[in-house]
Amino acid sequence: MHRLRFRQVHLDFHTHGDIPGIGEKFSKRSFQEALKVGHIDSITLFSKCHHGYSYHPTKVGRQHPHLKFDLLARQIEACREIGVRCPIYLSAGVDELMAMEHPEWVVKKRDGVTYDPFDILWFKILRFNSPYLDYLCAQIIEVVQRWPDNDGIFLDIINAQLDYSESALREMKAAGLNAEVVADVTTYAQRVLLRYFQRTTAAVRSVRADTPVFHNGGHVPVGATQFNRFNSHFELESLPTGGWGYDHFAFSARYAATQSRDFLGMSGKFHTTWGEFGGFKRPAALRYECAAMLAYGAKCSIGDQLHPNGEMNLDTYRLIGAAYAEVEARKPWSDNVLPVARIGLVSAEPNQSLSRGHLTVSPADEGAARMLLEIHLPFLVLDENEKWDGFDLIVLPDTFALTPVTQAKAKRFLARGGKLLAAGSALLNADKTTFAVNPGAKLLGRSTSDPDYLVATALSAAVPVRTPIVIHGGAYEVRPGAKTLILAERRVPYFNRTWEHFCSHQHAPDSPAEVGPAATLSGNIAWFAHDIFTRYRQYGQPLYRDFVVAAIDHLLGGKRPAVTTLPTDGRLNLLEQPKEKRFIAHLLYAPKSVRGASHPTAINKSMEIIENLIPLRNVHVAVQVLRKIKSARLVPETVDIPFTQEDGVVAFTVPEFTAHAMIELSYA
Repeated sequence: MHRLRFRQVHLDFHTHGDIPGIGEKFSKRSFQEALKVGHIDSITLFSKCHHGYSYHPTKVGRQHPHLKFDLLARQIEACREIGVRCPIYLSAGVDELMAMEHPEWVVKKRDGVTYDPFDILWFKILRFNSPYLDYLCAQIIEVVQRWPDNDGIFLDIINAQLDYSESALREMKAAGLNAEVVADVTTYAQRVLLRYFQRTTAAVRSVRADTPVFHNGGHVPVGATQFNRFNSHFELESLPTGGWGYDHFAFSARYAATQSRDFLGMSGKFHTTWGEFGGFKRPAALRYECAAMLAYGAKCSIGDQLHPNGEMNLDTYRLIGAAYAEVEARKPWSDNVLPVARIGLVSAEPNQSLSRGHLTVSPADEGAARMLLEIHLPFLVLDENEKWDGFDLIVLPDTFALTPVTQAKAKRFLARGGKLLAAGSALLNADKTTFAVNPGAKLLGRSTSDPDYLVATALSAAVPVRTPIVIHGGAYEVRPGAKTLILAERRVPYFNRTWEHFCSHQHAPDSPAEVGPAATLSGNIAWFAHDIFTRYRQYGQPLYRDFVVAAIDHLLGGKRPAVTTLPTDGRLNLLEQPKEKRFIAHLLYAPKSVRGASHPTAINKSMEIIENLIPLRNVHVAVQVLRKIKSARLVPETVDIPFTQEDGVVAFTVPEFTAHAMIELSYA
């Protein structure tokens, strides 16, 4: 396994050909000083940027017209003198120079347009099913031959593109695919992408078979093993203020932790996202983001952008250094960690074999993950091929589709005492006419009412609102079995809102007539009739989470694997270092506020901001572990903490922490 370092910078360097004086202020001493100030031990440097220019002499590509020396070689030399790794970056999916010189290499949309000549928000997308792939592979080979002892290759903008160019149409026809059917074009796009992975990875390893490589698509797609296998490691691009939000990383990391690769989280020093000159986060935000990476078992990477003149910005590296000094101090308790989780969230992403970006993550997945994060239950995200062994509870989000394989897996899991929490269509057969895994109810059909209402029962006593609670999106109608318990009742509105009859500003109130259950409990299964996880992602209604908590508590007999007094926007996770014989409990907290104005562009919209870190005091934690704990202490402060252990549950109280606390639980 390729082992990553803990404190990386991804140094963007995308420079237009009209900008003069490229690298003219580069100084090896200043470059090294910035890396030292930033506590950097690895930095990704540029061979070729999105504009298509190389930053070193090249016989294949085009050196930037205003670069007068071998910038990349000087940067690599500076890094190696102080023991800093330096993976090499090449832009793969975009190359503005080649797009302009070879417009036939640009992806063509179905309407016949390759690009809007006045669209300046992004670059033109190159076709991997064109001679451009030969050009790209030649560039990669040139780089690895020039630097055979390189620290790895980073290839960027790797996605499947729906291409309707003439040669693509001919290839699809020859392969028996119908270019007029989107599903067939998608199949072709995935084949083209696979060919890209095969050829570029071979180019990367043409000199040295163990050369590390990562193909970045903005997201590690759940279950896409035929593509993910080409990565020696994962770099989880997840800039909270750049469109990903603060919960995407936790979800992505909980999947990466199930794969046999080292991985890092990638945030940015920017206020918004990539490409922002003069943008700076508050130090509090970077401290929290790096702490979260460690808490979920990842190494750290922070994005920066080098000025065209090659001068490093010391304000940036002081900002990064404040976070990375803490990462450096925490390294002994953060390396070679394994996740500890008794809950598995099986992704609802359909066609998991497809490569896809972060914008296509299932809302049901995100809603379920957010609930589990907010109630502080450690979990892992599972693809459809992952085993369910070792989990007490499996969560099937509301758009999950059972296959014969997962149906059999669910029945085996239930037979050995496992618990299932499911919603919506997750337990139905393929045509959604009956339950393939029976939650103790008979399916009657799909309700025509939208919205619906949830009503708490005696089994959901912790839900604070006892009157009907609105939930949108419709529901399944069921008749419960004689022994089935009702966690929540359904109510329907007097009528749906139409031109013929509507009430008030949004929807009609609940009709008093009883219509059946909204959530059932039967044996080891809790099931919700509504798409409650999707609705939580869309509406953020905490009452929906209260119902799910009630279901979890019933399924687990009130014995959650973790309980804490952290606020709901705090985070708890548990990792293990088997070699050191210790668990590490991570506590995170930073208040977030929404700033900015809503706007359709990705770089100017409302976003979550962390500006202040507020200490929390007397935070109680109780976690289930399978070892006899002999000591508990705060690290790296090495402050002992009193604890108790009973029936496998270790309980302790953290007197005070700011942003991040690590509690070492050593066992014999």
